[in-house]
Amino acid sequence: MRWNYLATGSVLLILASLTGAEYLGTTISTDGTFHLYGAGEDENGSFVSRVMAVGTSELSRIITGEDSGIGLSVHGAGPVLFSDYTTKDRVYPATPACVFLTADRINAPGRSHMYTSGILERGTYTMSRVTDPDLVGESLINGTGFIILESGSEGNSTSESAGFVSGNMTVHDQVML
Repeated sequence: MRWNYLATGSVLLILASLTGAEYLGTTISTDGTFHLYGAGEDENGSFVSRVMAVGTSELSRIITGEDSGIGLSVHGAGPVLFSDYTTKDRVYPATPACVFLTADRINAPGRSHMYTSGILERGTYTMSRVTDPDLVGESLINGTGFIILESGSEGNSTSESAGFVSGNMTVHDQVML
């Protein structure tokens, strides 16, 4: 009887992997350590994100294929390391996300992009990104540590913004490119 369930589940997993994910949700609650990575690309753009937390922490992540979006929220009583990078261009494999991205590693002419990286001693990091039809993003950071924020667009109209924040902080960053 159990073999029937195992065989049915295996077939469904194989079929699901062939069709591509339209929705992926992850929830983690732990008093240990976790590291979570996600990346993807479609005709609207590319994204890559990583988050790691040590100690009591909670994470919720949603990736949707329908509107090319990603949402992530992590709260940690201990250290939280995070980085995410989103672009309107199709870049796959996407630029690796690390905690300290530099403009020379991600900037390219004509590219609309947005990234956030940082280390929090403790606190909350929440972000959302959508690349269809425009690159729209929001980052909310509340905690103690340091972060790097950058966004920019080159082409007919060029804009760029970059910043560094350290100490006790509450940051709300919104971008539409």
